[in-house]
Amino acid sequence: MAELWPYAAHEAATEVLDWRTDVLRSEASEQRLSLRSAPREVLTLRHRLDGPGLAQAAALARRGISGDWIVPLWHMADRIGADIMSADISVPVPALQADYRAPGFAVVAQDGGSAHLLEVAAVRPDGMDLAPPAGIDLTRPVVAPARRARMLAPLEIERQHSDLGYVTARFLLQDSADLSGLRGTALYIAIDASNSMSGVKIAAAMAAVKALVEELGDSVPPTLRNDLCVVLWNASVTSLQVLREAGRLELAALATWLDQPVPLAFGTDFEVALSEAPGFFAGAGAKRRIVLFLTDGDPYPSSSAAAAVSLRDSIADLEVYGFNIGLSNTSWTAMLDTTGGDGVPVIAPGDTASLRDILLGTLFDMPRYRGRDVMMDPSVLRQPLTETLAQSFEGVDSGLGPVVFEPLRDLVQRGTILRLKDNGLARSWPRRRWLHHLRGRARAFWLPTWGREIALQQEGTPGDDALFVAPGIDPADLISRHVLLDLDGTPLIREITSAAYDPLGLRLGIAPLDRAVLITTPGHLMTLVRLDTDRVELEHRPAGSEVSLAVLETADPI
Repeated sequence: MAELWPYAAHEAATEVLDWRTDVLRSEASEQRLSLRSAPREVLTLRHRLDGPGLAQAAALARRGISGDWIVPLWHMADRIGADIMSADISVPVPALQADYRAPGFAVVAQDGGSAHLLEVAAVRPDGMDLAPPAGIDLTRPVVAPARRARMLAPLEIERQHSDLGYVTARFLLQDSADLSGLRGTALYIAIDASNSMSGVKIAAAMAAVKALVEELGDSVPPTLRNDLCVVLWNASVTSLQVLREAGRLELAALATWLDQPVPLAFGTDFEVALSEAPGFFAGAGAKRRIVLFLTDGDPYPSSSAAAAVSLRDSIADLEVYGFNIGLSNTSWTAMLDTTGGDGVPVIAPGDTASLRDILLGTLFDMPRYRGRDVMMDPSVLRQPLTETLAQSFEGVDSGLGPVVFEPLRDLVQRGTILRLKDNGLARSWPRRRWLHHLRGRARAFWLPTWGREIALQQEGTPGDDALFVAPGIDPADLISRHVLLDLDGTPLIREITSAAYDPLGLRLGIAPLDRAVLITTPGHLMTLVRLDTDRVELEHRPAGSEVSLAVLETADPI
Protein backbone atom coordinates (compact mmCIF):
# COMPACT_ATOMS: atom_id res chain seq x y z
CA MET A 1 0.00 0.00 0.00
CA ALA A 2 1.33 3.44 -0.90
CA GLU A 3 2.24 5.71 2.02
CA LEU A 4 0.49 9.08 2.43
CA TRP A 5 2.77 12.12 2.71
CA PRO A 6 0.60 13.87 5.32
CA TYR A 7 2.22 17.26 5.88
CA ALA A 8 0.75 20.63 4.96
CA ALA A 9 2.88 22.85 2.73
CA HIS A 10 4.20 25.80 4.73
CA GLU A 11 6.60 27.24 2.15
CA ALA A 12 6.52 27.77 -1.61
CA ALA A 13 5.99 24.55 -3.55
CA THR A 14 7.97 24.19 -6.75
CA GLU A 15 6.55 22.24 -9.67
CA VAL A 16 8.48 21.26 -12.80
CA LEU A 17 6.78 20.18 -16.02
CA ASP A 18 9.23 18.51 -18.41
CA TRP A 19 8.48 17.59 -22.02
CA ARG A 20 10.84 16.27 -24.70
CA THR A 21 11.06 17.80 -28.16
CA ASP A 22 13.51 17.21 -30.99
CA VAL A 23 14.19 20.43 -32.94
CA LEU A 24 15.58 19.93 -36.44
CA ARG A 25 16.86 23.21 -37.88
CA SER A 26 17.61 24.34 -41.43
CA GLU A 27 18.79 27.74 -42.68
CA ALA A 28 15.26 29.13 -43.07
CA SER A 29 13.00 27.03 -40.85
CA GLU A 30 12.80 24.26 -38.28
CA GLN A 31 10.85 21.08 -37.63
CA ARG A 32 9.82 20.15 -34.10
CA LEU A 33 8.96 16.58 -33.11
CA SER A 34 7.10 16.17 -29.82
CA LEU A 35 8.31 12.94 -28.20
CA ARG A 36 6.30 13.22 -24.98
CA SER A 37 2.71 14.48 -25.10
CA ALA A 38 2.28 14.36 -21.30
CA PRO A 39 4.98 16.00 -19.18
CA ARG A 40 7.03 14.45 -16.45
CA GLU A 41 6.03 16.21 -13.24
CA VAL A 42 8.35 16.85 -10.31
CA LEU A 43 6.90 18.44 -7.17
CA THR A 44 9.10 19.81 -4.39
CA LEU A 45 7.39 20.42 -1.04
CA ARG A 46 8.89 22.19 1.97
CA HIS A 47 7.38 21.81 5.44
CA ARG A 48 8.01 23.55 8.77
CA LEU A 49 7.76 20.95 11.54
CA ASP A 50 8.35 20.78 15.26
CA GLY A 51 10.62 18.20 16.91
CA PRO A 52 8.12 15.30 16.93
CA GLY A 53 7.12 16.16 13.36
CA LEU A 54 10.73 15.97 12.18
CA ALA A 55 11.11 12.59 13.86
CA GLN A 56 7.90 11.35 12.24
CA ALA A 57 9.03 12.54 8.81
CA ALA A 58 12.35 10.77 9.17
CA ALA A 59 10.61 7.56 10.27
CA LEU A 60 8.18 7.77 7.35
CA ALA A 61 11.04 8.21 4.90
CA ARG A 62 12.98 5.26 6.35
CA ARG A 63 9.91 3.05 6.05
CA GLY A 64 8.96 3.88 2.48
CA ILE A 65 11.60 6.00 0.79
CA SER A 66 11.93 3.59 -2.13
CA GLY A 67 8.25 2.79 -2.46
CA ASP A 68 5.12 4.53 -3.70
CA TRP A 69 3.78 7.63 -1.98
CA ILE A 70 0.48 9.46 -2.21
CA VAL A 71 1.33 13.15 -2.39
CA PRO A 72 -1.18 16.01 -1.92
CA LEU A 73 -1.22 18.66 -4.64
CA TRP A 74 -1.59 21.55 -2.21
CA HIS A 75 -1.27 24.14 -4.99
CA MET A 76 -4.69 22.96 -6.21
CA ALA A 77 -6.33 23.03 -2.78
CA ASP A 78 -9.68 24.71 -2.20
CA ARG A 79 -11.67 25.35 0.96
CA ILE A 80 -15.21 24.02 0.72
CA GLY A 81 -18.16 25.69 2.37
CA ALA A 82 -19.59 22.53 3.93
CA ASP A 83 -18.53 20.27 6.77
CA ILE A 84 -17.39 16.69 6.18
CA MET A 85 -18.85 13.88 8.30
CA SER A 86 -17.28 10.48 8.70
CA ALA A 87 -20.20 8.73 6.96
CA ASP A 88 -20.19 11.03 3.89
CA ILE A 89 -19.75 9.30 0.54
CA SER A 90 -19.41 12.51 -1.47
CA VAL A 91 -17.53 15.81 -1.13
CA PRO A 92 -18.88 19.01 -2.74
CA VAL A 93 -15.69 20.47 -4.21
CA PRO A 94 -15.31 22.44 -7.50
CA ALA A 95 -13.42 19.89 -9.58
CA LEU A 96 -13.07 21.76 -12.87
CA GLN A 97 -10.00 23.69 -11.75
CA ALA A 98 -7.96 20.90 -10.16
CA ASP A 99 -6.50 17.58 -11.27
CA TYR A 100 -8.89 15.15 -9.59
CA ARG A 101 -8.80 11.61 -11.00
CA ALA A 102 -11.17 8.66 -10.72
CA PRO A 103 -10.25 6.16 -9.50
CA GLY A 104 -7.76 8.18 -7.54
CA PHE A 105 -7.10 10.03 -4.32
CA ALA A 106 -7.80 13.30 -2.56
CA VAL A 107 -6.89 14.69 0.84
CA VAL A 108 -8.70 16.84 3.39
CA ALA A 109 -7.14 18.88 6.17
CA GLN A 110 -8.23 21.49 8.66
CA ASP A 111 -6.36 24.54 9.97
CA GLY A 112 -2.98 23.45 8.63
CA GLY A 113 -3.20 20.03 10.24
CA SER A 114 -2.19 16.68 8.82
CA ALA A 115 -3.84 15.44 5.65
CA HIS A 116 -6.45 12.68 5.75
CA LEU A 117 -6.67 10.41 2.71
CA LEU A 118 -9.85 9.96 0.66
CA GLU A 119 -10.31 7.38 -2.07
CA VAL A 120 -12.13 8.85 -5.08
CA ALA A 121 -14.53 6.62 -7.00
CA ALA A 122 -16.00 9.22 -9.38
CA VAL A 123 -15.48 12.90 -10.20
CA ARG A 124 -18.20 15.39 -11.13
CA PRO A 125 -17.78 19.10 -11.95
CA ASP A 126 -19.33 19.99 -8.59
CA GLY A 127 -17.89 17.24 -6.42
CA MET A 128 -16.52 13.73 -6.06
CA ASP A 129 -17.88 10.42 -4.85
CA LEU A 130 -15.92 8.40 -2.32
CA ALA A 131 -15.31 4.71 -1.70
CA PRO A 132 -15.21 4.04 1.23
CA PRO A 133 -16.82 6.91 3.24
CA ALA A 134 -14.74 9.86 4.43
CA GLY A 135 -14.06 8.39 7.88
CA ILE A 136 -13.40 11.76 9.58
CA ASP A 137 -15.36 14.76 10.85
CA LEU A 138 -14.01 18.16 9.77
CA THR A 139 -15.41 21.69 9.75
CA ARG A 140 -15.10 23.49 6.40
CA PRO A 141 -11.85 21.72 5.52
CA VAL A 142 -9.39 22.30 2.71
CA VAL A 143 -9.62 19.69 -0.07
CA ALA A 144 -6.90 18.91 -2.61
CA PRO A 145 -6.25 16.20 -5.20
CA ALA A 146 -3.47 13.70 -4.54
CA ARG A 147 -1.34 11.58 -6.87
CA ARG A 148 0.86 8.54 -6.65
CA ALA A 149 4.54 9.49 -6.67
CA ARG A 150 8.07 8.24 -6.05
CA MET A 151 10.61 10.12 -3.96
CA LEU A 152 13.12 11.43 -6.47
CA ALA A 153 15.89 12.67 -4.15
CA PRO A 154 17.06 12.16 -0.57
CA LEU A 155 14.81 13.67 2.06
CA GLU A 156 16.41 16.86 3.39
CA ILE A 157 16.01 17.77 7.07
CA GLU A 158 17.22 21.16 8.26
CA ARG A 159 17.12 21.59 12.06
CA GLN A 160 16.91 25.21 13.18
CA HIS A 161 16.97 24.14 16.86
CA SER A 162 15.63 21.22 18.86
CA ASP A 163 11.97 22.12 18.47
CA LEU A 164 11.82 23.47 14.93
CA GLY A 165 13.10 22.52 11.50
CA TYR A 166 12.32 22.16 7.83
CA VAL A 167 11.78 19.08 5.69
CA THR A 168 12.19 19.21 1.91
CA ALA A 169 10.89 16.33 -0.22
CA ARG A 170 11.07 16.00 -4.00
CA PHE A 171 8.60 13.67 -5.74
CA LEU A 172 8.21 12.40 -9.29
CA LEU A 173 4.45 12.20 -9.85
CA GLN A 174 3.04 9.12 -11.56
CA ASP A 175 0.20 8.82 -14.10
CA SER A 176 0.90 12.08 -15.91
CA ALA A 177 -1.70 13.10 -18.49
CA ASP A 178 -2.27 15.76 -21.12
CA LEU A 179 -4.46 18.36 -19.41
CA SER A 180 -4.68 20.77 -22.36
CA GLY A 181 -8.19 19.86 -23.46
CA LEU A 182 -11.65 21.10 -22.67
CA ARG A 183 -13.10 19.27 -19.66
CA GLY A 184 -16.37 19.05 -17.77
CA THR A 185 -18.31 20.81 -20.53
CA ALA A 186 -21.58 20.13 -22.33
CA LEU A 187 -21.17 21.65 -25.80
CA TYR A 188 -24.17 22.21 -28.07
CA ILE A 189 -23.36 23.24 -31.66
CA ALA A 190 -26.25 24.46 -33.83
CA ILE A 191 -25.36 24.76 -37.55
CA ASP A 192 -27.74 26.52 -39.94
CA ALA A 193 -28.59 24.13 -42.81
CA SER A 194 -30.95 26.40 -44.73
CA ASN A 195 -30.80 26.84 -48.52
CA SER A 196 -28.88 30.14 -48.23
CA MET A 197 -25.96 28.24 -46.64
CA SER A 198 -25.25 26.36 -49.85
CA GLY A 199 -21.77 26.23 -51.33
CA VAL A 200 -18.79 27.61 -49.45
CA LYS A 201 -20.82 28.67 -46.39
CA ILE A 202 -21.92 25.22 -45.28
CA ALA A 203 -18.58 23.72 -46.35
CA ALA A 204 -16.67 26.19 -44.16
CA ALA A 205 -19.02 25.70 -41.20
CA MET A 206 -18.74 21.91 -41.29
CA ALA A 207 -14.96 22.02 -41.78
CA ALA A 208 -14.48 24.45 -38.87
CA VAL A 209 -16.64 22.36 -36.53
CA LYS A 210 -14.76 19.25 -37.65
CA ALA A 211 -11.44 20.93 -36.74
CA LEU A 212 -12.89 21.77 -33.32
CA VAL A 213 -13.98 18.17 -32.77
CA GLU A 214 -10.57 16.87 -33.87
CA GLU A 215 -8.80 19.13 -31.38
CA LEU A 216 -11.09 17.89 -28.61
CA GLY A 217 -10.27 14.33 -29.67
CA ASP A 218 -6.54 15.07 -29.52
CA SER A 219 -6.72 16.06 -25.85
CA VAL A 220 -9.37 13.95 -24.14
CA PRO A 221 -9.09 14.58 -20.37
CA PRO A 222 -8.49 11.68 -17.95
CA THR A 223 -11.66 12.63 -16.02
CA LEU A 224 -14.60 14.98 -16.54
CA ARG A 225 -14.99 14.15 -20.19
CA ASN A 226 -17.23 16.32 -22.34
CA ASP A 227 -20.71 15.88 -23.79
CA LEU A 228 -21.35 17.05 -27.37
CA CYS A 229 -24.49 17.67 -29.38
CA VAL A 230 -24.33 18.75 -33.04
CA VAL A 231 -27.62 19.90 -34.58
CA LEU A 232 -28.23 20.68 -38.25
CA TRP A 233 -31.37 22.76 -38.56
CA ASN A 234 -33.56 24.85 -40.88
CA ALA A 235 -37.36 24.69 -40.55
CA SER A 236 -36.82 21.48 -38.57
CA VAL A 237 -33.96 19.48 -37.12
CA THR A 238 -32.55 17.61 -40.11
CA SER A 239 -29.72 15.78 -38.36
CA LEU A 240 -28.56 15.22 -34.80
CA GLN A 241 -25.50 13.68 -33.12
CA VAL A 242 -25.19 13.33 -29.33
CA LEU A 243 -22.12 12.09 -27.42
CA ARG A 244 -21.90 11.55 -23.66
CA GLU A 245 -18.52 11.38 -21.91
CA ALA A 246 -16.90 11.47 -25.33
CA GLY A 247 -13.63 9.59 -25.85
CA ARG A 248 -11.18 9.58 -28.74
CA LEU A 249 -13.01 6.97 -30.79
CA GLU A 250 -16.39 8.68 -30.44
CA LEU A 251 -14.92 12.07 -31.37
CA ALA A 252 -13.12 10.57 -34.36
CA ALA A 253 -16.42 9.08 -35.56
CA LEU A 254 -18.14 12.46 -35.12
CA ALA A 255 -15.39 14.15 -37.16
CA THR A 256 -16.00 11.60 -39.94
CA TRP A 257 -19.73 12.29 -39.78
CA LEU A 258 -19.07 16.01 -40.23
CA ASP A 259 -17.39 15.22 -43.55
CA GLN A 260 -20.64 13.95 -45.03
CA PRO A 261 -22.68 16.07 -47.51
CA VAL A 262 -25.33 18.19 -45.79
CA PRO A 263 -28.87 18.27 -47.22
CA LEU A 264 -30.22 21.83 -47.15
CA ALA A 265 -33.86 22.94 -46.97
CA PHE A 266 -36.07 26.00 -46.58
CA GLY A 267 -36.36 27.90 -43.28
CA THR A 268 -34.20 29.53 -40.58
CA ASP A 269 -36.17 28.80 -37.43
CA PHE A 270 -34.11 29.93 -34.43
CA GLU A 271 -36.39 28.08 -31.99
CA VAL A 272 -35.78 24.83 -33.87
CA ALA A 273 -32.02 25.45 -33.55
CA LEU A 274 -32.30 25.27 -29.74
CA SER A 275 -35.10 22.71 -29.57
CA GLU A 276 -32.77 19.84 -28.58
CA ALA A 277 -30.93 21.90 -25.95
CA PRO A 278 -33.20 21.32 -22.90
CA GLY A 279 -32.95 17.55 -23.11
CA PHE A 280 -29.25 17.59 -23.90
CA PHE A 281 -28.30 19.84 -20.99
CA ALA A 282 -30.66 18.04 -18.61
CA GLY A 283 -28.57 14.91 -19.13
CA ALA A 284 -25.27 16.74 -18.62
CA GLY A 285 -25.57 17.22 -14.86
CA ALA A 286 -23.41 20.02 -13.43
CA LYS A 287 -21.19 20.43 -16.48
CA ARG A 288 -20.51 23.85 -17.94
CA ARG A 289 -23.16 24.61 -20.56
CA ILE A 290 -22.12 26.21 -23.86
CA VAL A 291 -24.00 26.80 -27.12
CA LEU A 292 -22.25 27.69 -30.38
CA PHE A 293 -24.87 29.11 -32.75
CA LEU A 294 -23.91 29.44 -36.45
CA THR A 295 -26.20 31.08 -39.01
CA ASP A 296 -26.08 33.15 -42.19
CA GLY A 297 -29.59 34.58 -42.14
CA ASP A 298 -32.31 36.41 -40.29
CA PRO A 299 -34.84 34.20 -38.48
CA TYR A 300 -37.75 32.92 -40.51
CA PRO A 301 -40.34 33.18 -39.19
CA SER A 302 -39.11 36.26 -37.33
CA SER A 303 -41.14 35.28 -34.26
CA SER A 304 -38.84 32.28 -33.81
CA ALA A 305 -36.12 34.58 -32.42
CA ALA A 306 -38.21 35.58 -29.39
CA ALA A 307 -39.29 31.95 -28.94
CA ALA A 308 -35.63 30.87 -29.00
CA VAL A 309 -34.79 33.46 -26.34
CA SER A 310 -37.54 32.07 -24.10
CA LEU A 311 -36.19 28.57 -24.64
CA ARG A 312 -32.67 29.73 -23.85
CA ASP A 313 -33.81 31.41 -20.63
CA SER A 314 -35.43 28.19 -19.46
CA ILE A 315 -31.96 26.58 -19.20
CA ALA A 316 -29.92 27.70 -16.19
CA ASP A 317 -26.30 28.91 -16.49
CA LEU A 318 -26.28 28.76 -20.28
CA GLU A 319 -23.55 30.50 -22.28
CA VAL A 320 -24.57 31.23 -25.87
CA TYR A 321 -22.04 32.42 -28.45
CA GLY A 322 -23.48 33.57 -31.77
CA PHE A 323 -21.58 33.65 -35.08
CA ASN A 324 -22.76 35.16 -38.36
CA ILE A 325 -21.51 33.78 -41.65
CA GLY A 326 -21.53 36.50 -44.33
CA LEU A 327 -24.34 38.45 -42.60
CA SER A 328 -23.45 41.94 -41.37
CA ASN A 329 -26.75 42.45 -39.53
CA THR A 330 -26.01 40.92 -36.14
CA SER A 331 -29.08 42.18 -34.28
CA TRP A 332 -31.05 38.93 -34.52
CA THR A 333 -28.15 36.69 -33.50
CA ALA A 334 -27.27 39.12 -30.69
CA MET A 335 -30.69 38.42 -29.16
CA LEU A 336 -29.51 34.88 -28.42
CA ASP A 337 -25.90 35.72 -27.57
CA THR A 338 -25.33 35.99 -23.81
CA THR A 339 -21.66 37.08 -24.03
CA GLY A 340 -21.86 40.75 -24.87
CA GLY A 341 -18.13 41.43 -24.44
CA ASP A 342 -17.10 39.84 -27.73
CA GLY A 343 -20.15 40.84 -29.78
CA VAL A 344 -21.27 38.64 -32.68
CA PRO A 345 -18.34 37.92 -35.00
CA VAL A 346 -19.07 38.11 -38.74
CA ILE A 347 -17.05 35.60 -40.77
CA ALA A 348 -16.67 35.89 -44.53
CA PRO A 349 -18.32 33.08 -46.52
CA GLY A 350 -15.87 30.26 -47.12
CA ASP A 351 -13.29 31.51 -44.59
CA THR A 352 -12.81 28.18 -42.84
CA ALA A 353 -9.59 29.18 -41.08
CA SER A 354 -11.04 32.29 -39.43
CA LEU A 355 -14.19 30.45 -38.35
CA ARG A 356 -12.10 27.62 -36.89
CA ASP A 357 -9.92 30.08 -34.98
CA ILE A 358 -12.92 31.98 -33.60
CA LEU A 359 -14.66 28.78 -32.45
CA LEU A 360 -11.56 27.38 -30.75
CA GLY A 361 -10.59 30.74 -29.28
CA THR A 362 -14.08 31.03 -27.80
CA LEU A 363 -13.94 27.59 -26.19
CA PHE A 364 -10.45 27.95 -24.74
CA ASP A 365 -10.68 31.62 -23.71
CA MET A 366 -7.64 32.67 -25.75
CA PRO A 367 -7.71 34.35 -29.16
CA ARG A 368 -6.37 32.36 -32.08
CA TYR A 369 -4.89 33.55 -35.33
CA ARG A 370 -3.95 31.26 -38.20
CA GLY A 371 -4.23 28.24 -35.98
CA ARG A 372 -2.04 29.58 -33.16
CA ASP A 373 -2.81 31.05 -29.74
CA VAL A 374 -2.32 34.79 -29.27
CA MET A 375 -0.78 35.70 -25.89
CA MET A 376 -3.01 38.51 -24.57
CA ASP A 377 -2.34 38.03 -20.87
CA PRO A 378 -2.47 41.44 -19.12
CA SER A 379 0.25 40.41 -16.66
CA VAL A 380 2.72 40.58 -19.55
CA LEU A 381 2.21 44.35 -19.61
CA ARG A 382 2.98 44.85 -15.91
CA GLN A 383 6.63 43.84 -16.07
CA PRO A 384 9.89 44.80 -17.78
CA LEU A 385 10.09 42.88 -21.07
CA THR A 386 13.69 41.90 -21.76
CA GLU A 387 14.46 41.10 -25.39
CA THR A 388 17.43 39.94 -27.43
CA LEU A 389 18.02 39.83 -31.18
CA ALA A 390 20.48 37.26 -32.48
CA GLN A 391 21.50 35.34 -35.58
CA SER A 392 23.48 32.11 -35.55
CA PHE A 393 26.79 32.35 -37.34
CA GLU A 394 30.14 30.57 -37.62
CA GLY A 395 33.54 32.24 -37.63
CA VAL A 396 36.03 30.83 -40.17
CA ASP A 397 39.62 31.61 -39.26
CA SER A 398 42.36 30.25 -41.51
CA GLY A 399 45.00 31.84 -39.30
CA LEU A 400 46.49 33.72 -42.29
CA GLY A 401 44.16 36.70 -42.58
CA PRO A 402 40.75 38.13 -41.64
CA VAL A 403 38.13 36.07 -39.88
CA VAL A 404 35.13 35.32 -42.13
CA PHE A 405 31.71 35.10 -40.49
CA GLU A 406 29.18 32.81 -42.19
CA PRO A 407 25.51 32.96 -41.05
CA LEU A 408 24.11 29.52 -40.22
CA ARG A 409 20.46 30.62 -40.32
CA ASP A 410 18.57 33.23 -42.35
CA LEU A 411 16.33 34.15 -39.44
CA VAL A 412 17.22 36.90 -37.00
CA GLN A 413 15.62 35.54 -33.84
CA ARG A 414 13.97 37.60 -31.14
CA GLY A 415 14.18 36.20 -27.63
CA THR A 416 11.98 37.33 -24.74
CA ILE A 417 11.50 36.42 -21.08
CA LEU A 418 7.86 36.33 -19.94
CA ARG A 419 7.00 36.39 -16.24
CA LEU A 420 3.40 35.43 -15.60
CA LYS A 421 1.53 35.44 -12.29
CA ASP A 422 -1.90 33.97 -11.54
CA ASN A 423 -3.96 34.42 -8.40
CA GLY A 424 -6.41 31.68 -7.50
CA LEU A 425 -7.44 28.42 -9.12
CA ALA A 426 -9.71 30.18 -11.63
CA ARG A 427 -6.65 31.77 -13.25
CA SER A 428 -3.94 29.17 -12.58
CA TRP A 429 -5.85 26.27 -14.18
CA PRO A 430 -6.18 27.96 -17.64
CA ARG A 431 -2.43 28.67 -17.46
CA ARG A 432 -1.74 24.99 -16.76
CA ARG A 433 -4.01 23.98 -19.64
CA TRP A 434 -2.15 26.34 -21.97
CA LEU A 435 1.30 25.09 -20.91
CA HIS A 436 0.16 21.52 -21.56
CA HIS A 437 -1.11 22.66 -24.97
CA LEU A 438 2.32 24.06 -25.89
CA ARG A 439 4.08 20.78 -24.97
CA GLY A 440 7.36 22.50 -24.24
CA ARG A 441 9.08 23.59 -27.44
CA ALA A 442 6.65 21.73 -29.69
CA ARG A 443 3.98 24.35 -30.44
CA ALA A 444 4.28 28.00 -31.37
CA PHE A 445 2.11 30.97 -30.38
CA TRP A 446 1.81 34.64 -31.30
CA LEU A 447 3.39 37.19 -28.99
CA PRO A 448 2.66 40.93 -29.49
CA THR A 449 5.59 43.24 -28.87
CA TRP A 450 3.33 45.66 -26.96
CA GLY A 451 5.58 48.34 -28.47
CA ARG A 452 2.87 50.47 -30.19
CA GLU A 453 4.88 50.45 -33.42
CA ILE A 454 1.70 51.09 -35.43
CA ALA A 455 0.34 54.60 -34.67
CA LEU A 456 -2.80 55.27 -36.71
CA GLN A 457 -3.06 58.57 -38.58
CA GLN A 458 -6.64 57.97 -39.69
CA GLU A 459 -9.45 55.91 -38.21
CA GLY A 460 -10.52 52.76 -40.03
CA THR A 461 -14.05 51.88 -41.11
CA PRO A 462 -15.52 48.46 -41.95
CA GLY A 463 -14.42 47.44 -45.44
CA ASP A 464 -11.18 49.48 -45.46
CA ASP A 465 -8.27 47.51 -46.94
CA ALA A 466 -5.51 49.87 -45.75
CA LEU A 467 -4.19 51.44 -42.55
CA PHE A 468 -2.61 54.90 -42.61
CA VAL A 469 0.06 55.05 -39.91
CA ALA A 470 2.90 57.28 -38.78
CA PRO A 471 6.25 56.64 -40.49
CA GLY A 472 9.15 55.28 -38.51
CA ILE A 473 9.85 51.79 -39.82
CA ASP A 474 11.11 51.18 -43.34
CA PRO A 475 8.12 49.99 -45.44
CA ALA A 476 10.06 46.97 -46.69
CA ASP A 477 10.50 45.79 -43.10
CA LEU A 478 6.73 45.77 -42.53
CA ILE A 479 5.64 43.62 -45.46
CA SER A 480 4.47 40.14 -44.34
CA ARG A 481 4.49 41.23 -40.69
CA HIS A 482 1.35 40.79 -38.59
CA VAL A 483 -0.21 43.62 -36.60
CA LEU A 484 -2.55 43.43 -33.60
CA LEU A 485 -4.97 46.32 -33.15
CA ASP A 486 -5.71 46.40 -29.44
CA LEU A 487 -9.48 46.94 -29.46
CA ASP A 488 -11.67 46.40 -26.43
CA GLY A 489 -13.06 42.87 -26.46
CA THR A 490 -11.77 40.75 -29.34
CA PRO A 491 -8.43 41.95 -30.80
CA LEU A 492 -8.22 42.66 -34.53
CA ILE A 493 -5.27 41.02 -36.31
CA ARG A 494 -4.17 41.57 -39.90
CA GLU A 495 -1.20 40.67 -42.10
CA ILE A 496 0.51 43.59 -43.82
CA THR A 497 0.52 42.70 -47.51
CA SER A 498 1.99 45.95 -48.85
CA ALA A 499 3.58 49.12 -47.49
CA ALA A 500 4.35 52.43 -49.19
CA TYR A 501 4.89 56.05 -48.30
CA ASP A 502 1.80 58.27 -48.38
CA PRO A 503 1.03 61.93 -47.58
CA LEU A 504 -0.45 60.67 -44.28
CA GLY A 505 2.71 58.70 -43.45
CA LEU A 506 2.65 55.03 -44.46
CA ARG A 507 -0.11 53.17 -46.27
CA LEU A 508 -0.28 49.52 -45.11
CA GLY A 509 -2.31 47.12 -47.23
CA ILE A 510 -4.36 44.63 -45.23
CA ALA A 511 -7.40 42.39 -45.60
CA PRO A 512 -10.62 44.45 -45.26
CA LEU A 513 -11.58 45.49 -41.74
CA ASP A 514 -14.73 43.97 -40.28
CA ARG A 515 -15.29 46.72 -37.70
CA ALA A 516 -14.42 50.34 -36.93
CA VAL A 517 -10.98 51.19 -35.59
CA LEU A 518 -10.53 54.47 -33.69
CA ILE A 519 -7.49 56.60 -34.42
CA THR A 520 -6.40 56.17 -30.78
CA THR A 521 -6.25 52.36 -31.08
CA PRO A 522 -2.70 51.13 -30.30
CA GLY A 523 -1.17 48.74 -32.81
CA HIS A 524 1.53 46.21 -31.99
CA LEU A 525 3.56 44.01 -34.29
CA MET A 526 3.34 40.28 -33.55
CA THR A 527 6.01 37.61 -33.65
CA LEU A 528 5.51 33.87 -33.86
CA VAL A 529 7.44 32.32 -30.96
CA ARG A 530 7.88 29.07 -29.08
CA LEU A 531 9.30 28.14 -25.71
CA ASP A 532 13.09 27.90 -25.71
CA THR A 533 13.04 24.98 -23.28
CA ASP A 534 11.09 21.82 -22.59
CA ARG A 535 11.41 22.40 -18.84
CA VAL A 536 8.86 24.75 -17.22
CA GLU A 537 9.16 25.60 -13.53
CA LEU A 538 6.19 26.97 -11.59
CA GLU A 539 6.41 28.39 -8.10
CA HIS A 540 3.25 28.13 -5.99
CA ARG A 541 2.75 30.48 -3.04
CA PRO A 542 -0.36 31.42 -1.04
CA ALA A 543 -0.49 34.70 -2.99
CA GLY A 544 -0.50 32.93 -6.36
CA SER A 545 1.52 30.96 -8.88
CA GLU A 546 4.39 32.37 -10.93
CA VAL A 547 6.21 31.08 -13.99
CA SER A 548 9.03 32.49 -16.11
CA LEU A 549 9.14 31.45 -19.76
CA ALA A 550 12.02 31.99 -22.16
CA VAL A 551 10.57 32.25 -25.67
CA LEU A 552 12.31 32.36 -29.05
CA GLU A 553 11.11 33.53 -32.45
CA THR A 554 10.39 30.70 -34.86
CA ALA A 555 9.89 30.51 -38.60
CA ASP A 556 6.94 28.16 -38.77
CA PRO A 557 5.25 28.12 -42.17
CA ILE A 558 1.84 29.80 -41.95
